[in-house]
Amino acid sequence: MRDTELFTQYLIRLRQERLQNGHAAALNATSQRDFVHVVARAHEAELVSRILAALKDLEKDPGEFIRKNLST
Repeated sequence: MRDTELFTQYLIRLRQERLQNGHAAALNATSQRDFVHVVARAHEAELVSRILAALKDLEKDPGEFIRKNLST
C-alpha cells in the first residue's frame, strides 16, 4: 500500500472519530455551554475533510494542487 493511501485511511478514521466524539458530546450535553465542544468537533471534522480533499487533489495533479493551494 502506498504511503498516501495509508495517510488517506488515517484521515478518514480521524474524521470519523471527530464526528463520533461530537455526537457523544451532544448526547451528554447538560447545558448550552456544552455545545461548544460539539461545534469544535464539527470544525475539526471539517478541517480533516479539507485536508483529505487536498491530498486527493495532490495525487491527481500536483501542478494543479500547487496552483490552487500554494500560489500567492
